[in-house]
This record gives sequence, structure tokens and C-alpha cells, in this order.
Amino acid sequence: YVYHVIARGLKLKPIFRSEEDFAEFEFTLAQAVERFEPRLLAYCVLPKHWHLVLTPRKDGDLSKLMGWLTTTHSARWHSKPRRSGTGGLYERRFRSFPVQDDVKLLDVLGFVESHPVRAGLVNTAIDWHWSSLSRRVSKSETNRPVVSSPPVPLPARWTNQLASEISEDVFAGIMHCIKRSCPYGESTWVQRTAVRLEIETTLR
Repeated sequence: YVYHVIARGLKLKPIFRSEEDFAEFEFTLAQAVERFEPRLLAYCVLPKHWHLVLTPRKDGDLSKLMGWLTTTHSARWHSKPRRSGTGGLYERRFRSFPVQDDVKLLDVLGFVESHPVRAGLVNTAIDWHWSSLSRRVSKSETNRPVVSSPPVPLPARWTNQLASEISEDVFAGIMHCIKRSCPYGESTWVQRTAVRLEIETTLR
């Protein structure tokens, strides 16, 4: 399955305050991708949280990847002298939900890659350096995660499409899945997937 994964800073405090902070996380994410070999379809790193869209290589890999990523990043974050305190960096366990790998996946990719615009960080999504959209453009840069092509081809004018606001229905649907950890897709697929993954309670 494709999963949309979200991790937030403890008490929604900023995790990333400088370019060095963002670059350090991207490097750690690149190592996690190399170590666990998921198909990373999209990501976006924001000051207080980050999003990943990926397909784990095998069952159980998602928890292992996220455990390694958050633990390693937290240790590196705390190792810098300019950062004080020894408390946790991240809030409770990461959130995730499976996504249907058809046109519904484009909804989620658009939600993730256009997030910096909605957050008021930039005027256009391509201007935000710390995301898969930027990574696809700058393929030659090292120390950044390798982004795979999604199973559903991106539209030819994907960057321009991200300039348009996400519809209220799509936004509400994805936010609901983030809060409930329920599958995102067509209703029949959602029901079938919830039963297969034994997460029917997320639909109630």
C-alpha cells in the first residue's frame, strides 16, 4: 500500500528553524530511504511537522523506517550545542493512512506538495526548497532523498496545477483521514482495505 505519513513536533513547537535544520533532516531521510528501500513518492518538510508519501518494501517496514528516522533525527538534533534541553522532539507516535494508488493518490500528492503555499511560507509551491517538488527539479543534488515516480503519472502541468487551491471536499477528506487514520480512496476500496488491514474501527 501507499501510505501518507505525518510526524509533528512535540506540543507543535518548531523543529526546523534554519536551513541547516532542514538540510540535516533531508540527509537523514535520504539515509532512511537507502536503508529501508521504500518507494518515496513525495515529501514536504515544514517548520513544525513533515509529510511523507511512500510505499514500504515489505510488511512491518513502515514502523521500522519511522522509528529509525525519528530516533536518529532526534539524536542528531539534540547533539548540536546551540540546542538546549533533553526532552522529546516529536509528539506521540506518527500518524499514517493508506491511499488508493489511482487518481486519489494525486489528491494526496497535491495536498502534500502544495502545503507550503497553504501555510503562507511561499507564494508558489516550487519556491519551497524542502519538498519532493523541488527535489524532482534538482535531481543532481546530493544528500537529498531519491524520489520515485508515482504509479499514477503526474499531469504534464503539475506545478501549475499546484497553484490552484485544493477543493474543499478533497481537503476535508484528507484531513479526516489524518485524524482517524482511515484509508483514503473510493468507498468500495476504503471498505475492502479497512477489512484487509483490520482497521475497520477507523471508519466508525
